[in-house]
Amino acid sequence: MSDDDAIRTLLAGLPTAPFIWSPEGTVIVMEEKVVEAGGDPDAVAAWVQANGGDLDRTLPVVATRRGVTAIPKPKGKRYYVVPETALAVPSDA
Repeated sequence: MSDDDAIRTLLAGLPTAPFIWSPEGTVIVMEEKVVEAGGDPDAVAAWVQANGGDLDRTLPVVATRRGVTAIPKPKGKRYYVVPETALAVPSDA
């Protein structure tokens, strides 16, 4: 099994996130699910982008307080926008 097949199989087996605003024809997979399954998030990101998808972050939940500026800003959770066609097993496989 090639790395390409391994990543496709990994992503196809993970639960998708119910983001209602995701582009039509795509599924959303949270990076934390990839890591929990033993996947390499950087390799998965490269594969997703090479297959027409994208890597993004959720909007962070920010609590603000007046006058406090030294608090680091939280980062949202990373996720992959994966074209459904990229998850299909190639017909020559």
